[in-house]
Amino acid sequence: MSLNVLRDMIHGALPWDRLLAAPEGSPADRRAADDAIAALRGILDAHVDAAAVDAGRPLDDALVSALADAGFLAMLLPREDGGLGLSEYGAFRVYETAAAHSPAVSMMLAGHNSMGPSTYLPTLPPGELRDLLARHLAEGSLAAIASTEPEGAANTDRTSVARRHPDGSGYLLTGDKVFISNGSRARLLAVTATIEDTGQVGVFYVESSAQGFEVVAEHEFMGLHGAPTAHIRMTNVFVPEGHMVSANEEWRTASPFAELHTLARVYLISAPSSALARRSLAWAREWVAKRRVDGKELASYEAVQRMIAASAADVYAMDSAVRWALAWQGTEAPLWERDALKNITSMAAWRVTDRTVSLLGAQGYETARSKAARGVPALPAEQAQRDVRGMRVGGGVDFNLDRVLAARLLATYYRGERPEPGAPVPLDAPTLSAANREHLAGVERGVRRLAETCAALTGALSPAELLARQETLITVNRIVTELFGQAVVLARTAGLDPADEAAALAQDFTEVHCDASNGRLPVLWDRLGRELPAAYSRLAQAWMDGESAGLLRI
Repeated sequence: MSLNVLRDMIHGALPWDRLLAAPEGSPADRRAADDAIAALRGILDAHVDAAAVDAGRPLDDALVSALADAGFLAMLLPREDGGLGLSEYGAFRVYETAAAHSPAVSMMLAGHNSMGPSTYLPTLPPGELRDLLARHLAEGSLAAIASTEPEGAANTDRTSVARRHPDGSGYLLTGDKVFISNGSRARLLAVTATIEDTGQVGVFYVESSAQGFEVVAEHEFMGLHGAPTAHIRMTNVFVPEGHMVSANEEWRTASPFAELHTLARVYLISAPSSALARRSLAWAREWVAKRRVDGKELASYEAVQRMIAASAADVYAMDSAVRWALAWQGTEAPLWERDALKNITSMAAWRVTDRTVSLLGAQGYETARSKAARGVPALPAEQAQRDVRGMRVGGGVDFNLDRVLAARLLATYYRGERPEPGAPVPLDAPTLSAANREHLAGVERGVRRLAETCAALTGALSPAELLARQETLITVNRIVTELFGQAVVLARTAGLDPADEAAALAQDFTEVHCDASNGRLPVLWDRLGRELPAAYSRLAQAWMDGESAGLLRI
């Protein structure tokens, strides 16, 4: 069964059977995650002062040692191999728990487990590289992926260069890498570089103790304080031949790197986004419950109710999308939908944290530290908002990721791909409320409308012409992910037992989410249906040339 739901949706088909068919995690998987979460909370309580980390205190070595000893540097490895034996969704819950305490810890763990020794080791045959990774796993070494360069992450090529050593025994790596999670603490790094003789991109495992390896500086982000993210530099760093694991022009889409990078983005971005949205929603409830305005409870006002309900529904939608995408394992994993999670979760979290800052406005526009100093509840809503703003940038800035994902989807039109043949799936959902059945019908109408629009675009424009229409691409992806988000939420709620006491509330979560999503869609449909006026390009160029500056002087 193909799991490419987004491809089918952009071609006008809503694969309701696949949306309903996500496998349930086993009780053993849930118990393993529950046990890991309990152990992690003990470690965090003992070693991490979240307020101090946000104020600039670095994560200490004792924390890393405790995490390594408890198996958190090998979460997906089986227990018999020294790991925690978690499912991918179980690991997500662990990252989410870490982020609720301190996003810095979550990012450190995710950066390590994304392509650390435990992740890549199972795919390797016996040999030099396997021995290297096994040694670092046994030593509890923190690991990192070093790919982004000062020229920008969106560039396909890598300006870091790998030159053949004169004796042929390996390569000499030279170049800079920036925004490297764990870059200042990692002892083993997976580094991408262009091989000088071939022009292909290779992935090399580099030990930070190697001569010529240097940590230039740690980045001080606007949020996400405390994460050991750094700018590193390599000057003729020697890497043995056997420590290179790939040399492919399409390294980012080659297996297993595509799967690892996709899952890494979910763990690095979606887990903390979800955690911060959940915390913000809880803070809103805590604060609003205590407030009265003109003798009325704040929660009784329509505008406040709408904001709280919309935030609760956003959290339910984020959780539904993550559960669905991570339910599938191995070769069935829906990579395109997992890629879409980054923007789905970070943008929803941004809406939730932004509403929470507004709801807490009576506390004042100030930091948690300032609130604590004057003796009022120190709910750190501003910290959550700036941390989530970083999530919209990390893992690929939101608008550019929209562009890239839409280009991938629309390329299926040029290749002549279509949804799998077969009888249409009847969109019968008797367990949904009447309002939600209408929302489901609306999603089906939406995917048909999107397919008609995309067919017209790809029929009228060459691939190169369509790629140049970047605003169109961005809008296409935002529409399809809005529709996908509604579909996943509807499917989750449709799958609940109506006798379950939570089912009625799930209907309300779903109705609110779909209503809010439908409120965002008209602007996107309007944008997709018209070309960007040429004045945008003229004005941007005039401003860049300095021609319009005089009109804006005070």
